[in-house]
Amino acid sequence: MKMGLDMELNVDRNYYFDNLKFMLITLVVIGHIIEPLIGSYVNVKLIYSFIYSFHMPLFVFISGYFCKNINENEKTFSKINNILIPYIIFQLLYSLFNIYVLKGQSAKITFVYPYWITWYLLSLFMWILILPYFSKIKYSIVIAIFISILSGYDNNIGYYLSLSRTITFFPYFLIGYFCSQSHINIIKKYIRKKYAILALIIIVCLIYFINDDFDYKWFYGSFSYSQLSTPIYPKFIMRIFTYMLAIITSVFVLALIPKCKLFFTKLGSRTTSVYALHGFIVKLLVKYDFFSYINSFTSKILIIIFSFFIVLVLSSKSINTATKKILHPKVLSQMGR
Repeated sequence: MKMGLDMELNVDRNYYFDNLKFMLITLVVIGHIIEPLIGSYVNVKLIYSFIYSFHMPLFVFISGYFCKNINENEKTFSKINNILIPYIIFQLLYSLFNIYVLKGQSAKITFVYPYWITWYLLSLFMWILILPYFSKIKYSIVIAIFISILSGYDNNIGYYLSLSRTITFFPYFLIGYFCSQSHINIIKKYIRKKYAILALIIIVCLIYFINDDFDYKWFYGSFSYSQLSTPIYPKFIMRIFTYMLAIITSVFVLALIPKCKLFFTKLGSRTTSVYALHGFIVKLLVKYDFFSYINSFTSKILIIIFSFFIVLVLSSKSINTATKKILHPKVLSQMGR
């Protein structure tokens, strides 16, 4: 594949998507950093729920957007080599880290149950594997959403092979695949930034009003309906709600992203290394009880700043180069690199 090479190799990079990816990867790190605090602070849960309402759907959307030149003629071995092997490598690294550094009591090496953030690589492999066939089906996005809604009733679909997340997030992948630059241009043209900001404020207010009763795990896409709490209405309504919320929020976020090159744009071309490596840092912070010291407004602000620092360090050129030695260039392109 020709698409998605690093900026050093591709002078025609799309600054818009690099800016978007920098914003999203920063939200990923912030979300994981503040996650241990959501049970103790309502305001942290609000921020966390808002981030999770759209950041992974948008990341999946980007992966689909950059997979337009995938076709069934690409050999299965090539797909395994380019995506599945990097998954195996990082799954092994995180498993060993969990066993020997974190000293997890039930820790073991397994490749059928993705360790935390490694699910994305396994799901990406599955999405790309079925994309050439599924994308030819009429109303494929609607069908994918329908399958996702039905799958929530099956308690056997969960973490195993990342099946639940693969099914739940696949519609966003398809939307990205069918989305063109012209669609992005329409959003940028007709949704003025002040209205996009106002809409996002309204969405935050909506999440605020339902925050006490809302189970944020609905955004994970990894649980069956029986494992999630909800008010009296049918649980499939909640999954539909998460799709609507993610799509609407994402549209307004896309309207806000600048197209020009900014001081952080180059870092947006190095998001894969941040995604793959920040988990080691977060897990170490949890192990050494770092979050017990976060008990004031100032400390919460400092931890957000620390999240930015993690992104800056892990997106540095040297660390990005080292990560590329593990991840095949095609993985980078298919993750929107």
